[in-house]
Amino acid sequence: MKEIPQLPFEFKHRVPLQIRFNDIDLFGHLNNSVYVQFMDMGKLAYFKQFMDGGFEHEATVPVVANINVTFYAPTLIDDRISVLTAVASMSNSSLVLEQRIVDAAGAVKCTATTIMVNIDRRTGSSAPVSDRWRKALSDFEGRDL
Repeated sequence: MKEIPQLPFEFKHRVPLQIRFNDIDLFGHLNNSVYVQFMDMGKLAYFKQFMDGGFEHEATVPVVANINVTFYAPTLIDDRISVLTAVASMSNSSLVLEQRIVDAAGAVKCTATTIMVNIDRRTGSSAPVSDRWRKALSDFEGRDL
């Protein structure tokens, strides 16, 4: 069994997930593509807590540039699971998200590392993360990003 990486921070954001019948594959496991959909739900809920009115009112938005998922244990239809989300680090125009899908006992089903690049909506070019977002994310995480 692969060793689950230890992170130097705790997850402060959790979204409970509901597994649907059509999420299960031929082998009775949660289909691997559904994990990424669940990670997207976690990202959206995480970012929405810092927004006033949605992404359409923001001049810049973070978009996924890369995502890497590692699977540790199968998820079955009756498992009670949640997605945990945290910003691990931030640079001038990008941020790294760490996410985990865990069961009710805290067992890690999978992990994901996502690099997001902040994009100017008008030009489509990378843009600096605003000071407002940087402060809001750092305050929520309880550490300098």
